[in-house]
Amino acid sequence: THSQYAAQYNRQGEVLTMFELQKTKWRRGVAVDIRRNHILITQTSGEEENPHGEVQVFRPDGTLVRTFGALDHGIQKRLRKLVRSAGRQQGIRAPEYITVNKKGDILVSDAYNNCVYVYDENGQFQFQFGGEGSGEGQLICPRGICTDSAGNIIVADSGNCRVEMFDKTGRFLKHITTDEDDPYAVAMAPQGQLVVTDTSDSE
Repeated sequence: THSQYAAQYNRQGEVLTMFELQKTKWRRGVAVDIRRNHILITQTSGEEENPHGEVQVFRPDGTLVRTFGALDHGIQKRLRKLVRSAGRQQGIRAPEYITVNKKGDILVSDAYNNCVYVYDENGQFQFQFGGEGSGEGQLICPRGICTDSAGNIIVADSGNCRVEMFDKTGRFLKHITTDEDDPYAVAMAPQGQLVVTDTSDSE
């Protein structure tokens, strides 16, 4: 089997550094904390029925600085029964998309828990928002995530076929678009234009 790795390139497309990652069949997200020069990569393991995820923080040379976001499996099982309805489960299950805002906070979307987790620059859990549903501020299978210059959080709410905006505390602000078929990734351009990819097969 082939090894899995992260690679950094210069502007000419030449490889600067490359380091191996723990093997997984799940997709990964990646972001760069330019304030600390850290590379953040999401990692998911386990089977589809019970995935568990975390965020791994690396230096550019591949040295692992820390991991965060995982919840002990025994605790996870007990907490899931207690807090599923309240949407307060702290352990990430299937992280895929990740971004870092200007303040250094780390935001991770979790398609299995239907929410977004927010951590401080040291990986300490701050809060989460979303929760399964189609009402204002609710999410189904959130994917891409980014922030704008004001710190507002934009989320590709894939299961609801829309893109939503929340303020920096996770309070719902508005639906940016509701006519997407399957919004997947989002990015903010320098002048404030939002770019959205849609993976739908429909014409």
